[in-house]
Amino acid sequence: MQNELSVPSLKKKIVFIVEHSTVKGFYPLERVATVAKLLKDEESVYIFLKQDGQEAIEIFTDEQLSPILFDNYTELKTQIRSLEPDLIVQEGKDSLVEQIEQLRPFCKTIVHFDDFGEGALLADCNIVALFEEVRENTAQNILSGSFAFAVKESLKTIANERVSNELSSPPHIVVAYEDGDENNLTYRTLRHLTQLQIPLRVTVAIDREYKHSVEDLQMMVLSRRNTRILKDDHALEKLLPEADIVICNANYTPYKVATVGIPCITAAQNERELNNAFPREHNGFIHLGLGRKMKQSNIQNAVMEMLLHEARRERAVRKQFELELQDNNDVIKSLLLDFAYERHNMVSL
Repeated sequence: MQNELSVPSLKKKIVFIVEHSTVKGFYPLERVATVAKLLKDEESVYIFLKQDGQEAIEIFTDEQLSPILFDNYTELKTQIRSLEPDLIVQEGKDSLVEQIEQLRPFCKTIVHFDDFGEGALLADCNIVALFEEVRENTAQNILSGSFAFAVKESLKTIANERVSNELSSPPHIVVAYEDGDENNLTYRTLRHLTQLQIPLRVTVAIDREYKHSVEDLQMMVLSRRNTRILKDDHALEKLLPEADIVICNANYTPYKVATVGIPCITAAQNERELNNAFPREHNGFIHLGLGRKMKQSNIQNAVMEMLLHEARRERAVRKQFELELQDNNDVIKSLLLDFAYERHNMVSL
């Protein structure tokens, strides 16, 4: 009798559409891989990835996910029409109006992540981790907050394995400007640090998106003891376990540092990063403003403040942990399932 009354629940079709953005870097792809992996055991998950080379594909295959590659939105429209998904999640590159108009007839609910394009206005919800200070003209469909940063399992592992935040001897500073470093703040920062006349260990993280010559950095590294370059696709992640202070850009990288809990100094790579409200004092960061205008005295003073004052370091880490970023994945998963099952109400959000 029980078998006759039970009704099998149909899985929802959730489609992720991902396009790599040189401005935002590879993190948006990592966010999709993290969230899709959480959802795929319960729902029918499809990942459509715009062709952008092997590096982008590997982010998904490393998580045992198989993205469907596409070249243009006309081709994508045909595939979406045949699928008729319950939810589309758009991630990566800022969207255009015509892209969303092509997909809208075939899906009731469309959600975007960190979309600053004109197409974002047509989404049911735009979930934003790279939020700015509150403005009066903020679009009604925006849902913003630090919860929007999905945390990779590897970051959780590093956070749980860090024994203490006592300074090494000498203190270890990690310089990590991810997402392209268009104005070569890596070189500028290292040059300023070499002028500090105190014992320091400095490691420069160079990842797959660094576009400048490494030779100039190598010449500078040779001029100072305990200074080295680490070239690796996951350079920052490999250095986080042993970093005492991280100096980085103001995009997604501060979220990674805050997840682990490390005193952090940030400098914006461009005007868009300059407006990001997360990596600021109220969350434990020292923010130096636009990196290309960074003065030697400013960054040296920030480093010395962190090194000399234990209470300042402890406050920075405490504020980071108060954000409870390690719980973010459950929040994002629940939110997307609410949209897929039409339990959402943007008015209450």
